[in-house]
Parts: sequence; C-alpha cells; structure tokens
Amino acid sequence: MTPRTLLVALFALAASCVASRSASAQPSPGPARLAVFLDCHTGCDFDLIRQEMSYIDWVRERTAVDVHLLVTSQGTGAGGSEYTLAFLGLRAMTGRSDTLRFILAPTTTGDERRRQLVRVIAAGLAPFVVRSGNASLLRITAAPASGGDRPRAVPTRDPWRAWVFELGLNGGVNGQARYKSQRLQSSMEARRVTEAWKYNFEFDFEYQDDRVTDIDYDKEGNVVSEETFTNLRRNWGAEQLLVKSLTGHASVGLLANLQSNTFRNIRRGLEMGPAIEYNIFPYSEATRRELIVRYAAGYAVNRYVDVTIFDRLNESLPLQVLMLNYRTRAPWGSLNFRTEHRNYLSDAAKRNTNVNGSFNVRVFQGLQVNMNGGYSWIRDQIALRKGGGSQVDVLLRRRELLTGYRYNAGVGVSYTFGSIFNNVVNPRF
Repeated sequence: MTPRTLLVALFALAASCVASRSASAQPSPGPARLAVFLDCHTGCDFDLIRQEMSYIDWVRERTAVDVHLLVTSQGTGAGGSEYTLAFLGLRAMTGRSDTLRFILAPTTTGDERRRQLVRVIAAGLAPFVVRSGNASLLRITAAPASGGDRPRAVPTRDPWRAWVFELGLNGGVNGQARYKSQRLQSSMEARRVTEAWKYNFEFDFEYQDDRVTDIDYDKEGNVVSEETFTNLRRNWGAEQLLVKSLTGHASVGLLANLQSNTFRNIRRGLEMGPAIEYNIFPYSEATRRELIVRYAAGYAVNRYVDVTIFDRLNESLPLQVLMLNYRTRAPWGSLNFRTEHRNYLSDAAKRNTNVNGSFNVRVFQGLQVNMNGGYSWIRDQIALRKGGGSQVDVLLRRRELLTGYRYNAGVGVSYTFGSIFNNVVNPRF
C-alpha cells in the first residue's frame, strides 16, 4: 500500500468516526405533531387559530391529516348561533371522534365569537394531542368563575319569556350626471322559539327610485332634446310562521304571506294555509344533514293594480305546495338539493316547478370541483298586466314579463399543489 493510499484510508476512517459520534450525540426525534384539516365555512378566523394553537400542524389536504375538524352552525331562536364541531379521526386516530356544541348570544361581538371558537377547538383537540404523544406541548388552565358562581346554561328568569324583537332601517343614494338612484329599506321581526313551539313574524318594506336622463345633441353640441325616465318601486311584505314540534322527525305549522309588489302587478296578495313537515334524519343533526319533505295547502287571494291577461282585478284560488330538500355536509364536501312544485287546485295547468342544487367535492389531493344550477318551469303568472309593455318598461324592468322558464348555472374547478403545511401567519402588507 502506497503512502498516498494509506493517507486517504486514514482520512476516511476519521471522518466516519466523527459522523458516527455526531449522530449519536443528537437527540432522537420525538413523535410527529398532530396534523389537522380545518373545514369551516362559518366565519372561523384561521389566522387567529393558527397563532393560538401553534403546537398543531395545520394541513390544507384532508387526506394527509390525523383529525378532520368540521365546523357547522345554525341559527337559534333568539337570533344567535349554535356551533357544532365534529372531530373526525383519521390515519393513526381512525375510530376516534368527538362532537362539541356551544351557543352564542345574538349580541356576541365578532371578536368574542372568534375567540370562543378558538377555545372550543383547543379543548376538542387536546385529547388527540395527548394520544399523539405530544402531551408535553399542552398547558391546561381554567378561567375563574365570576363572583365564585358557576355559569348557568339556562337563565332562571327571563322577563321577555323567550321573545326577541329586531328592527332595521337602511337607505342610500348614488348617481352621476345622467343617472340618480335612491333607496330605502326597513324591516321588523318578532320571534319566539322553544323546544315545543316556534313563532316568527317578519315585515319588510322597500322603496327604490331610479331616474335616467337621455339627452340628444346636434353636430355643434347643443342640446336638441332631453327626456327623463323613472323607475319607481314600492314593495312590502309580511310573513308569519307558527310551528308545533311533534316528534324528533315531524312537525306541523301554519304559514301566511301578505305582500304588495308593483313590479308583479299585485296590490294585495295573501297566501295562507296549514303545512306538515317530516325530516328523515333527526332534527338534532340538521347542521350536518337533513332530508325534508313538506306539504302545504291553502288559499291565495289577490287584488291587482291593473287588469291581468285573464281580465281579472281580483281573484281567490286554492293552492298546494310540495317541497323536497336534501342537504349534507361531510369531510368529502357538501351537497344541496331542493325541488318545489306548486299549483292551483282549481286549475292544475297553472303551476310552477323549480329544481336547484349545488355541490362541492374534493375529488383527490388538491383538486376541488363545485357546481350549482337551477331551472324553473313557470306556468302560473296569473298577475301579468294585460297589454304589451313599452320598450322603456322592458329595459327598465318596470313590469313583469311573460316567460315559460328561468335558469341559472355555474361551474368551477381549482387545483392546489405544493407544501401541505399551513402553519405560518404573516399579516404584513
């Protein structure tokens, strides 16, 4: 062996020993942090969640996580919100799941809402963090009760007896040299919701005044003619709903709708009658899924502004309405489908059927597809004004026009790739 070969061999042996001693000096890696996918479309502040729970790996791909966190909400009788948080275990956590619920009052501010969500999410994820072998990352504290009293879930005395009232008023103006618009809207609502009964009354008023000025000029720029077109709308409506709970799946109700709509040629229109509803799934699961069948029957009493195409200024007709609604929200996405058929019992040819739906599906890692659409078969325009409308009426939509259908459709697709980790928050710029 030559001296040069011996020197190279000794250098390689020394380097191997140094690397071995360096590797043995490093601590063994700990357990992987809990990976979570947040599936929330109810106003979650993801930046705050990531800042407050930095011990979690927030991952944007649901198939590469230990926990799929699904957050849904629904309105409460007082106008607040009930949040449902479903913690669904995947991979090493398969078979483990939990569901937490909490209620926020209607007077809760946006900051209070987002911080309460953070607290409940942290509490729900704590058992999963412990089972992942990262209990050392947690520190549990308890907020002291105010005045030494425990918080009560239900008030002992309610002077309003569960009644809630809400008033609203808003308006605005906008315009330019040849266009001016002003609007005014007001609303009132009264509701009372208990486990056995639900009552809701709403009143809305809308006033809108649009004015467009058409000016013709000659070759020298002088005004030859000037004409102003006005589109004035005054609409109001009142809706009343009374529901009695029968079982965890069924309920009955009384519906009423009173309206005035100048666009539709209705001076006074009243529809009212009883209804029955059945939910295939328990109402307690409504934030996650529901399949509802509802049937209503009653009378429609109309008084028109102008004579209709059927030479009527007023009429009363019996009607019926059948509705089917399916809605679900799951880790794979969401699906909504609704169809309704209504017709007048005295003339079944006067009918209206509409179908609409939407879905959002995560096909595979990074690929998401969403689609929505609807179609209506319209054969019940009994309030149409007699006589043809002018070109101005058509352009400004001052009156309802005859049509046999209405449709809408939309589709979208998105594909995201790259790093699946979503932990860093950087609010600069």
